[in-house]
Amino acid sequence: MDPRTGLAAYGPYGTGLPEEPRQIRVGIVGTQESIEKVLKLMEEISQPIEQDANIDCVLHPSFPGLNIQGPFQVHLVTQSQWHRRLHKRDFRPLEECGDPNTRRWLVQEAFGGEVRSLSELENPPQVILCALAEPFSMFSRVESDKDNSDRSLLQDALCNGRERSSRNANRLFRAGLKAECMEAVLTELIGDPGYFKTKGAEDRPTQAWKLSLALLHKAGLVPWRLANPSKDACFVGISIYRASGRTSSPGLKSFAHVVTESGNGFVVDGDAFERDVNGDKDNATHLDEEQARRLLFRAMDVFEKQTGVSPRKVAVYKRTPYSDGERRGFEDILANIPEYGLMTIASRGIVCMRPGRKPILRGMALAFDEKLGLVFTSGYVPFLRGYSGNKIPEPLEITENWGSMSFQRAAEDLIRLTKLDLSSPDFCTDFPITFARAQAMADVFLSLGRREPSLDDRYYI
Repeated sequence: MDPRTGLAAYGPYGTGLPEEPRQIRVGIVGTQESIEKVLKLMEEISQPIEQDANIDCVLHPSFPGLNIQGPFQVHLVTQSQWHRRLHKRDFRPLEECGDPNTRRWLVQEAFGGEVRSLSELENPPQVILCALAEPFSMFSRVESDKDNSDRSLLQDALCNGRERSSRNANRLFRAGLKAECMEAVLTELIGDPGYFKTKGAEDRPTQAWKLSLALLHKAGLVPWRLANPSKDACFVGISIYRASGRTSSPGLKSFAHVVTESGNGFVVDGDAFERDVNGDKDNATHLDEEQARRLLFRAMDVFEKQTGVSPRKVAVYKRTPYSDGERRGFEDILANIPEYGLMTIASRGIVCMRPGRKPILRGMALAFDEKLGLVFTSGYVPFLRGYSGNKIPEPLEITENWGSMSFQRAAEDLIRLTKLDLSSPDFCTDFPITFARAQAMADVFLSLGRREPSLDDRYYI
């Protein structure tokens, strides 16, 4: 079922909030103009937003309204003591700074300082909206008549010249702000292109769904659960990134995204190392045996401590082939696990055609043998009467599968893991949740430097 359809019909699985009153405390950091527009935005999403008659209401349903009534039964609450206004004086050091990276850092520090200040209140907000002014004009239909608006101030601070329209500039700012606010209060950046796009790119009910689900999940809401979740199943995505962000740097780091079938996610930091050019004969980056052992040991330890159970099934996913050293290291930790699989998940541009005009069905699996094959995590969904993508669906390919897990079992897990992005109302992700947010997490790790990372994956998204 589509998450939006299920939520509109039955409400969330559980709130994780006190019974009375069911409130989510929301803080706001931004200029005076953007704070006012966030307040109007909160008022707007508290009411139903009907879908346009010209838009497919099954693929893009109306928004029922986020309020104390059904279906959410949760009330967004804010108050002036949870608002932090950024003034022009906060950005005076930017006037003489020509380096875009420094300018971005100064803005991040200004927002981060206010978020940390709010976190120290006796009764702090649960989620803080860090608001940039520009994107609100389209959504809330409110325009400023000020000639000297703070809007351009923040735009100029974030990027200049060629970077003004750069996605990379926005991505770096987002990651830097997440790092600044790590372990203080969970934040949501309003102004990210994922929520508020240019006119015509995304309808208003869909925007409201996205923002509302992100807020609710970060405040502790459990929007949905997989059918018959197993408490002792552990899924681990292994990712490697450049420690400096520069392609010429030999320094690398690893991390693991640990996910349960209940939808809880934990991020485990790995070791720093340098690529062995001579040893990596397949042109892929690998951990050595001890690095692999330590990373998976930490991941398993976090799973046991956070869930209170020892795993009986463990699936470890990589995007690149396993070296002999990685296999030995991982298998040493998994020696006493009844069922496990070390899998490489690839997307190599393979397409399959279905007779007729409809794309191939999501959920279809084509086995090459007992261990390997193709899994269509995207495709035509009968419930939606369509396919939400704009290209021929490309399957994921299980190119390696070491251990005791069959292809059928592995394919079922991959399909289930595409339904566990609890901060998004989308029907599913193309990649399993162990990889779906990997780039955003790597960006935050880069911005953290030597600061302690959080285990809670909500701080990274």
